[in-house]
Amino acid sequence: MPNGKKRDHPLTDILYRKLSTFSEEIDELVTEIVELGGRKELEQTFNLFAPPPLPEFEQSLKEIRDRLRKEAKQRGWEI
Repeated sequence: MPNGKKRDHPLTDILYRKLSTFSEEIDELVTEIVELGGRKELEQTFNLFAPPPLPEFEQSLKEIRDRLRKEAKQRGWEI
């Protein structure tokens, strides 16, 4: 349960505390996905406290990011 301290939740650590959590690439993908409105999807799709193996996790995140980018552009977002 999050307690407001460092390392209490992966998303908080990545987005607000700017702490390295998974890997530089994965942390950047997580940030992009949240900026594209995908935070809820991240939380529903993955257990961020015990994610899949990092190469698989990174690939899945890239697919989500790419899909969200495409959808955002179709809605007229400037990306």
